[in-house]
Amino acid sequence: MIAATAFVLGLAALGGSAVSAAQNPRSNSMNTFVSEVASKFNLNAAEVQTVVDEVMKSRQTEMGTRRQAGFASRLAQAVTDGKLTQTQADLITAKSAELKASTETDRTANQTLTQEERKAKMEAKQTSLKEWATAKDIPEEYLRLIGGGGKGFDGHGGFRPKMTQ
Repeated sequence: MIAATAFVLGLAALGGSAVSAAQNPRSNSMNTFVSEVASKFNLNAAEVQTVVDEVMKSRQTEMGTRRQAGFASRLAQAVTDGKLTQTQADLITAKSAELKASTETDRTANQTLTQEERKAKMEAKQTSLKEWATAKDIPEEYLRLIGGGGKGFDGHGGFRPKMTQ
């Protein structure tokens, strides 16, 4: 039982997100994985799913914490380097939190939209964000830190680009 649990935990860490698989009905690879492991080791599939979900949630939380620390570090460095004022950095931090909250709300609402409608909505948000940055005298390159650099608002790529001038 311990070996099977360790195996499940190891493969779950490498295998992908059970949470995202549950949110994306087109992707059932994690469900298949859980079923196969449960069958192979004669385990209860619901219990295996619970373990996998717990591990993935923990990893997502850890990654979110690291992204947030990187975000804060990049802003602090930009202030230290004189590229942003502390006020601008604070505005970016607040806008990032605002966008994250709206992304969670929009995720459910966007499920009923067509691909074209979602794209138009995202483009409108990006335009609005660029206008906000211009009004606050924030260089557009820093919008990448909050997900507005053309990589969407769902966090994918929002913290990865290097800041260059």
